[in-house]
Amino acid sequence: MTELPDARVEQPPRVRVRSARLGFSLARKLALIPAITLLLMGLILAVALEMGEQHIAALGVLDRDVFEPLSRAQTMKDEITLLHTKLFALLSIGNNEADPVAQKAAANAVVRRLEGTAAEFDRFLVANEAVSKPVASRLRGGFQAYAKRFRETADFAAYDASYGVLIAANADERFAALRADLDELVQSLTSRRAILTTGSISQGRAAENALFGLGVGATTLALLGAIAVGRGVTRPMLRLTGVLNRLASGDTELFVPELLRRDEIGAMAHALEVFRTSLIARRQADGALRRTHLQLDAALNSMLQGMLVWSQEHRVQLVNGRFFAMTGLPEGSIHTGLTVSEVIEISLAHGLYPGKHADQLVDMITGLLLARRSVQHQLEMRPGQFVQIAMEPMPDGGAVATFEDVTEKRRNEERIAFMARHDALTGLPNRTRFQEQMAAMLEARAEVPAFAVFCLDLDHFKEVNDTIGHPAGDDLLRLVTARLRQCVRDYDLVARLGGDEFAIVIKTTGDGPALAASLASRIVAAVGAPYQVQGHSVVIGASIGIALSEPGVSGADLLKRADVALYRAKEERGTFAFFESGMEEQLHARRGLEADLRLGLHRDEFELYYQPLYNLAEDRVAAFEALIRWNSPSRGRVSPADFIPLAEQTGLIIPIGEWVLSTACAEAARWPDHIGVAVNLSPIQTKNRHLVQLVSETLARTGLSADRLELEITETVLLQDTETVMTMLGDLHDLGVKVSMDDFGTGYSSLSYLRRFPFDKIKIDRSFISDLHGSAADARNAGSDAVSAEGRSAATIVRAIIGLGTNLGIATTAEGIETAQQLAQVRQNGCTEVQGYFISPPRPANEIAELIRRLDRIRPGMPDVPDVSPQLATCMDRREPLAAPAGRDLQIVVP
Repeated sequence: MTELPDARVEQPPRVRVRSARLGFSLARKLALIPAITLLLMGLILAVALEMGEQHIAALGVLDRDVFEPLSRAQTMKDEITLLHTKLFALLSIGNNEADPVAQKAAANAVVRRLEGTAAEFDRFLVANEAVSKPVASRLRGGFQAYAKRFRETADFAAYDASYGVLIAANADERFAALRADLDELVQSLTSRRAILTTGSISQGRAAENALFGLGVGATTLALLGAIAVGRGVTRPMLRLTGVLNRLASGDTELFVPELLRRDEIGAMAHALEVFRTSLIARRQADGALRRTHLQLDAALNSMLQGMLVWSQEHRVQLVNGRFFAMTGLPEGSIHTGLTVSEVIEISLAHGLYPGKHADQLVDMITGLLLARRSVQHQLEMRPGQFVQIAMEPMPDGGAVATFEDVTEKRRNEERIAFMARHDALTGLPNRTRFQEQMAAMLEARAEVPAFAVFCLDLDHFKEVNDTIGHPAGDDLLRLVTARLRQCVRDYDLVARLGGDEFAIVIKTTGDGPALAASLASRIVAAVGAPYQVQGHSVVIGASIGIALSEPGVSGADLLKRADVALYRAKEERGTFAFFESGMEEQLHARRGLEADLRLGLHRDEFELYYQPLYNLAEDRVAAFEALIRWNSPSRGRVSPADFIPLAEQTGLIIPIGEWVLSTACAEAARWPDHIGVAVNLSPIQTKNRHLVQLVSETLARTGLSADRLELEITETVLLQDTETVMTMLGDLHDLGVKVSMDDFGTGYSSLSYLRRFPFDKIKIDRSFISDLHGSAADARNAGSDAVSAEGRSAATIVRAIIGLGTNLGIATTAEGIETAQQLAQVRQNGCTEVQGYFISPPRPANEIAELIRRLDRIRPGMPDVPDVSPQLATCMDRREPLAAPAGRDLQIVVP
């Protein structure tokens, strides 16, 4: 630390002794002078000790009331800012519904961190006396308001991240208010720090001047006294002079002669002894003062900020070591007495303040000094290094300038700002940034007259997460991002809205629809090309909805239109669709059906009907196929053809399928032991890695034997991931569960799957059975010419499938038996089981017991025909024809 000497040293009062007037003898003078000198020395020592204690106390107050609260306030501000960023990070991945449990856990983790931050924040306000009660109360209220909005947003993010984003603005507002209050507190503490630092410096300088003045006064008084009485003294005086010289040189380890004399010389000797003692005391006082200076220097040089103290003449008074370390200037290059222009000249010579001119910097620093108020200004000191200069005026006309390196703080703020508006996984703009860009484009319609908005959703992406894991899904999203960037132009905007949903905004000129369609085709082709992800070959697709800008249509409405068009594109998958009028109504109807479906699942509006599978060899019911029915209070009976595809698209098929499996097993457990139950598995259900565990737990809970459960799958399931599905089917087989292939004969590779997996049963698709028609004679002689070519072809296929099953040891079931002729033909060809309306339509669970007794007593197709009235009622409802049983005439008139 370099310091200017202070010329205004306060001199002690001059003491003038007049012997003649007062009549003092030399002895009395010699006695008086040491006494006064000793008194002054004692005063110096007392002042030094008191000043040292004051400086130590001031440093303690500075550390307790300023530096510690300021550091804690900045830490709390950064912690709350990071917490808020994590909330938006949670929202940015919230739309990926691949793992709702993990999403909820992530939301709970963020809320727990909020609770920890709240407790820490409250401890900070209670523990720091530097924070006044009104300020603490306002901060506590602001944080509680923000925490409330934070929890609401996190709670919605755990279940519905889209709605969580909508209400996140409230949390943003509370966050901005809380951050402003914290910034005000930090500013207040910063100002208090400068004031206390300036006061400590001024106090140290005053103490030094006072001690120096007292010391000089004491020494002067002693010398004058010695000169006054020395004229009448020769040899003793010379000896005492020698002693005095040694004392003046700092040698206090000596013997003062003439101490036994009782005259003035003796008194002088005693005075020298006292002076020697005083010098020892002064040395101790100087040591205490040096220690005080060292402590002050240590405090100033250990500051995190560089310090430069200016005098009222705008010259350097003091520089701490941190200033040189921060600026990189050589030690001592900035010293006391330098003007503002000289300091700037030295700084520019060492490469500081790049791109700035000397005059510009001098005017800026001079303006800050002349402002006579607390001022802060950020400046680039070196390339990439930023400092914040805080100028605090002093009462004497000078100023204290502190230099704080805010480079990392700026980087953190820029990083936080980037994270708040960009997706952490892909680096793409997030929904917030996308909406801002949309608003900017709408405001600048003169420069951007037309543009198109794309909503893009990845097809089969959830299957990747379910099969090879979420890390692979993250890698896949990065690869998709790279391909999207290659498809668009540099100035087009690509954003990730959440999960596997992306959005693109492109400027269109000329034929906008053609340009948008061309880009959409390229994106579909690029995204649909195979990927190599963690050693797996992955193929996904992309569905795109497109909306073109129109005058008067807001950005939110354009995005909504593109989202509506996306739903149309997802019906076919791997394609794109433009928004058209009427789509919103269709989407509204679809979403209404989805909402009712979700409510129906919670309100237990579903019911299982059972259609018998009749064993032709044993002439009795072998099993029942469970078929779901939805009895909606507002929609009535909803066809499975209407709500099952929607359930598969929305993922509701998973809980619905679990309910069907559990209910069917529980009800089948009450049937006779030889009767099983068949449950259809959706392709979506088979992607669940916990399916085998679910089946095992359901069987254990319901008490149903595994060999009585039959799971039906279609070829679509096998096309997904053959190895994974085959492994899953093998595990189910090991449980003892039967596995059958439904709709056999309609796929192109059904035969290859029979070779790879030992299916227990194959079900002949109803399309082949429906073509089996003819008279009763035709039924007895399937090769007759009376049978049409279409019927012969169907009969040949049916015989081939039955023969294949017989040779492989696999049971066969003919679906869709609706006439006695069809029943006779499949029985004649050796089919194992039949199923259809001729046997019985699906019936509710409370009719199963009676249906079993009736079907086991009366063989279908025999002279005793079963009661067809239930079939008649069902067909009347469905407006479908019902064929008469063999040997009977049945006439139905439908108005």
